[in-house]
Amino acid sequence: MNGKRAALAALVAAGLLSAQATASASVQAPASAQAPASARSPHEEPAGLRQALDATVAAGAPGVLARIDDEHGTWIGTSGTADLSTRAPMPREARFRVASVTKSMVATVVLQLVQEGRLSLDERVGERLPGRIDDGDLITVRQLLNHTGGLATYDKAPEFADPERYGRRTYTPQRLIDEAERLPQPERGRFAYSNTGYILLGLLVEKVTGHRLSAELDRRIFRPSGMTRSYLPGTEPGIRGPHATGYYLPVGDETGALRSITRLNPSFAWAAYGVVSDARDLNRFYRALFGGRLVSPALLQQMRTGVGTPQAPIFPRYGLGLESVGLTCGELWGATGAIPGYLTFSFADAAGERRMTVSVNVHRADPGIVPMLLGVLDALNRYFCAEPYEPPGKTAAAPLLAR
Repeated sequence: MNGKRAALAALVAAGLLSAQATASASVQAPASAQAPASARSPHEEPAGLRQALDATVAAGAPGVLARIDDEHGTWIGTSGTADLSTRAPMPREARFRVASVTKSMVATVVLQLVQEGRLSLDERVGERLPGRIDDGDLITVRQLLNHTGGLATYDKAPEFADPERYGRRTYTPQRLIDEAERLPQPERGRFAYSNTGYILLGLLVEKVTGHRLSAELDRRIFRPSGMTRSYLPGTEPGIRGPHATGYYLPVGDETGALRSITRLNPSFAWAAYGVVSDARDLNRFYRALFGGRLVSPALLQQMRTGVGTPQAPIFPRYGLGLESVGLTCGELWGATGAIPGYLTFSFADAAGERRMTVSVNVHRADPGIVPMLLGVLDALNRYFCAEPYEPPGKTAAAPLLAR
């Protein structure tokens, strides 16, 4: 998430995102996106989509993969390379660390437990997890899900400054919580993105079910959705199956030289952003979720009832494990993710019939990510809205899109 926040801050500074638009979008979000029925012909490549992927690579991404699944079938497009040393092409079935898209899956498990009467969205976390965190008797399950619990995010601690160091260590969930407790805490009741909240939700799932979170994700999410390439690793450093090399730019490195970081101990991410998957499986997940196969319509509506975020109007609202993106034809729900090595964007229409996932094999937390982010947004917009993307508040964004 840090890389995306840096990009949005840079957009504001560059005048591509007006402060007025940012302030107003959290008050009134656009309606759900409904692309024209003639957006593209059966099995044809969406107009301009490949150029958007090429622009993402031209902006500094080693490689990018996009997959579309809808009533016409499947379209897969790649650009760039899977490895800067070998120049191998991006695998069409590449697996990657989906990062915070994990939150949609963990949230769905929590909502299933609510549906079964084993949890309540408004019960206090401390009732189930006594002593795990300060003020647990004041924070509700709902607040953990939508990041309004007033919890610092542990990955802001000095411990997590260098992924080449923390990526070699093993962390327990309690260690992550303790790191967050040492940081200044945000105001409870207001949106403040917190990976700590989802670590607590992972512990909550294990407490209520008596099973490991990985087993519950497999039983409740992966298998029912047909996600045969997805798993939650514990401390396993590699990525199973075909995958691109992941890269990152060290904070403060002004040379712009990317470093590879595919292998790491993912225990620091766990329930917050640890799942490994691929574009096919992510599209299957949102089809199952939005199609009503995983939670009831009433609970799905609550998942898509969001609070305003500082990333509006580009990412205007965050619900219960779901995030919205504001495109030129309206608002779509899904999630984004950032972890050392990979960026993920996965969204679908309201019924889950039209789905698109984009994976980029780099993560950087500096303004250099801006044109890459704009390239991905352009790709999403060209599919869902059948037109180029323009950042809100500015009409002359073409030069930064590096088309």
